[in-house]
Amino acid sequence: MPRSNLADAFQPGQKLTFGCHDFLNSKPILYPLLQGVIPAPFDMVLDSPARLADRLKEGELDLAFIPAVEYARINRLRIVPGFSIAATGEVKTVLLYSRKNLEEIKTVAVDQRSRTSVSLLKVLMHGFYKQKVSFNISAGGDPLAVADAALVIGDEAFKIHRKKFHVYDLSEEWFKFTGKPFVFSILCAAPGVEADVAVEALRRARGAGRILLDDIVASGAELAGISQAQCHDYLRNRIQYDLTPAHVEGLKLFLELAFQYGVTPANPPLVFY
Repeated sequence: MPRSNLADAFQPGQKLTFGCHDFLNSKPILYPLLQGVIPAPFDMVLDSPARLADRLKEGELDLAFIPAVEYARINRLRIVPGFSIAATGEVKTVLLYSRKNLEEIKTVAVDQRSRTSVSLLKVLMHGFYKQKVSFNISAGGDPLAVADAALVIGDEAFKIHRKKFHVYDLSEEWFKFTGKPFVFSILCAAPGVEADVAVEALRRARGAGRILLDDIVASGAELAGISQAQCHDYLRNRIQYDLTPAHVEGLKLFLELAFQYGVTPANPPLVFY
């Protein structure tokens, strides 16, 4: 029985199902939970950001980090205050790369795992660069064999050779145009779900992640194939895990522009848990 469709089906005290992506940027929240440093009062599901949104919509999840753009596409979600995965300026893991100059780009191969990144690229292209481009889903192999440029997200972005390609950091580009943080992912609760205990555990996990950052860097750098210095800089200086008033303003602007340029079907008001 999908909980998102039948809010009354959720019973207080019932164990929740929490979903999160498993990119490097989620490690400071996941690591303390997976290591048992902070007891997890929920079942945990790891999946791609796009699939997490689908599963939250379908009622398979009660609470999840989802692409921020999906808030405009899924009815009746509530945003959990204080949580996001965001950046102010350069983020390093959401990149557009090409052998061509920006003004020569006509086709882009996109990674569908994170719909917010794809939507941000569309807003930048149509709204700020004034570029008319077509978007194709990357089917593996060399995306530049079938498109002028490619969007790469997550840990794979660290592998892009910046001296070999023209590389544009989408979060940095957003900041240049707007002066605001960019919110990639938000924590949302399904309708009718009472998530206070789960949210408090996530809050404690985030705090523990800051304390355990050296341990997270040691394991995360190896998995991502980067140096510990790169990993530390990324997790300490690039990624932000709060949802401050400045982040909320950035999120509102993005959702407004996404609707304005036809990326989303609506621009709903932000409703908080």
